[in-house]
Amino acid sequence: ALSSLCAFEKINRSTPLKLQLDFCPGRDYENLRTELIKMSQKETLGRAMARFITKSFVAKYCEVENLNLEKRGAEVGKKDLNKVVDALKNTQITVIGRLPGDEFVTAGGVELSEVDNKTMESKLCPNLYFAGEILNIDGFTGGYNLQVAWATGKLAGQSGASLA
Repeated sequence: ALSSLCAFEKINRSTPLKLQLDFCPGRDYENLRTELIKMSQKETLGRAMARFITKSFVAKYCEVENLNLEKRGAEVGKKDLNKVVDALKNTQITVIGRLPGDEFVTAGGVELSEVDNKTMESKLCPNLYFAGEILNIDGFTGGYNLQVAWATGKLAGQSGASLA
């Protein structure tokens, strides 16, 4: 969803995009700390963290912060526990660019005001039809973009075929 919301933002080293993530929005710091202490009595720190975030993120975070994933219970010091809680409640990421093709959602394209919505024909160039992601339309993930692609594709195809 974020890729759609920031598709037209200028992101580079001089104007980075700063994100602040809370992986446990329903828990405050103290409750989360208490929960992690209980979990770490029965399982490793890495497993406890993986209940809230993906294992790959846990592994990378612990590598960067030099935390031992295999520590349990009393082995997990207060300083390390505070680092983990802070990571789950307040991870900050700075984005300095994007690579072509890495977007999850595309944005931009032919303006809808330039297309007949009953036929998907261009208002500027007769007998030219548009469909799907070439149009300046996108929605949050969950099938909306696919539905738009199928519906506009069918409409453009039927309209174009009626010319033959």
